Amino acid sequence: MPKNKALDAGDTLDRFMAEWRGQRPDLDFDYLATIGRILRVSAHLRESMDGWLAPFGLTWEMFDLLASLQRAGGKTGLRPTDLYEACMLSSGAMTNRVDRAEKLDYAVRQPDPDDGRATRIALTRRGRALTEKAMTEHALRASAIAQRLTAKEQAQLAGLLRKLLLSFEKMPAATPRKSASNGRRAALA
Repeated sequence: MPKNKALDAGDTLDRFMAEWRGQRPDLDFDYLATIGRILRVSAHLRESMDGWLAPFGLTWEMFDLLASLQRAGGKTGLRPTDLYEACMLSSGAMTNRVDRAEKLDYAVRQPDPDDGRATRIALTRRGRALTEKAMTEHALRASAIAQRLTAKEQAQLAGLLRKLLLSFEKMPAATPRKSASNGRRAALA
């Protein structure tokens, strides 16, 4: 099997790790091989997604809200708490995003049929139609990126990422440890 010279040359994180080892040989920067790459790939994915969602007039943030409503909201929508947990946002950030979606006639706040004191957020007819079209494009483009790995590699990576994600979702958020030497919080890079 011919070797891929681009892969043999190393990536940005290989360079970062070498640079950090030169600057701080007292620290272990092996975490960059995984955590750094996850962050870097995430940034590339977000940029790509914004690119393919732009023709629909959407950013990733708005698409995430609309897709969450379509996926889990049904006709009655979702409670704000469920929605901001699905989108991993603070309640204030979610309020701003829902306000924008309402102004664009993509979503509407409506009374909760099960609790007269509560509200739910649901897609409008316009929001549902837009989400359907954007999701079709999103699924095609995201699948093409995933197919850069073999099916076996995708399953392997999915399993490892699931394990890492579950370690966060099953445990309360950990507070960053302070460095014993200077009291500052340690950063990823």
